[in-house]
This record gives sequence, C-alpha cells and structure tokens, in this order.
Amino acid sequence: AKKRPKAVGDWVARARNYTPTIASAEELGEQWWIWWADINPEWRGEERPLRRDAGKPWKSMDYLGQNRFLNVLMVLKWWRDAMEESSPDWEDAVDDVIWVL
Repeated sequence: AKKRPKAVGDWVARARNYTPTIASAEELGEQWWIWWADINPEWRGEERPLRRDAGKPWKSMDYLGQNRFLNVLMVLKWWRDAMEESSPDWEDAVDDVIWVL
C-alpha cells in the first residue's frame, strides 16, 4: 500500500462512505499508474504499456484481498469524475484493468 494513492486510504478510513476531493486528475492518474504497476506481477514491468504475456504467473496478486479491485476501480472512477472529458491515459488504464480481469 506504500504506492497507493492517498485518496484510497482516506476512503477506506471512512468506511467507504466518502468521496475524496481530487485536486488534479492528472496527478491522480500518475499515482494510479505507479500503484497499478506496483500491485501487478513483476513480469509486467513498470513502463507503460505494461506487458501482456499470456501464460505468465499471477500468484503475486493473490494477496490483494477482497477489496483490492474495488479500490482500483474506485480510483479509476474518481480519476474520470475529475476530468471534463475522457483522456487516452485513463482509457489505457481501463483497458489494462479489463485485460487483467
């Protein structure tokens, strides 16, 4: 959780009954990508686009717990809500999450 966006911790601390104020969609997007690369298996790398090698192990994501993907999806929602219109960076993030799922 070291690289997790602060907004997630704030949201979880308030029993998920809170919508964080996002000052910068661009900054939240950068935080999301750093966190997303961190929680993905090492073989996916840190540089975007993250690797999509079929048949590689996903065991490192087993520890994520029942709410990890909820947290990932909520940050994507907050990120999108903070933008006036969608961005290619956000669309790439959604596409990558869909690929992982």
